[in-house]
Amino acid sequence: MTTPTQTRRRPGDPAPDLVTFLVFHTGLRREFGRLAEVLDRCDPRDERRRAVVDEHLALLLRALHHHHTEEDEAIWPLLRGLAPEARTVLDRLEADHQEMDAVIGRLSGGGRPAREVAADLRTLDRLLNTHLDLEESEVVPLIREHVSAAWWEESGKKVTKTHGRDLPMLAAWLLDVATPADRDHIFGSAPAIMRVLYRLSWRRAYERRVSQVYG
Repeated sequence: MTTPTQTRRRPGDPAPDLVTFLVFHTGLRREFGRLAEVLDRCDPRDERRRAVVDEHLALLLRALHHHHTEEDEAIWPLLRGLAPEARTVLDRLEADHQEMDAVIGRLSGGGRPAREVAADLRTLDRLLNTHLDLEESEVVPLIREHVSAAWWEESGKKVTKTHGRDLPMLAAWLLDVATPADRDHIFGSAPAIMRVLYRLSWRRAYERRVSQVYG
């Protein structure tokens, strides 16, 4: 069981590795506006293309909801204890999550016209980017200052496992989003079995999906 003393970064200890966390943010910033543009161009008679777009959107919405849940249930409560001065900004970030959840709920429903989905995607894109700007400017420095590398690493491993069947596509998506340096870092620190699976199948499956969605 993790104790409070193991969660706090001590002077001289390494900072937590936030590369994957921040690359995940980069991916979220990129996707929802792009999907709105795809829907603008999608022929309403092309039901197969629309189905693939909807499938990819559902994957990304699950990833976003998963990310926010981990923050609300694990990271933010930890920071409230380690950095009480963060209370106000954390309250704001949690309120942002609730506001986005309303849009995510609409986007998770099927059978809606493309123009309505595109409008909600642009709303989500705006809300999300504003939210991430605040999170990265105010909270990421506090994570680096106060949270132990050991706690962050263990938390990351738990999060990876809970992605379940979405993990192959999300792992390939993350590597696609990353800069070359960040890609090397993420790939190099991943378990050997994940690196093998990525090379054998995950990357090709993701590339097929991207080709189908974005053309």
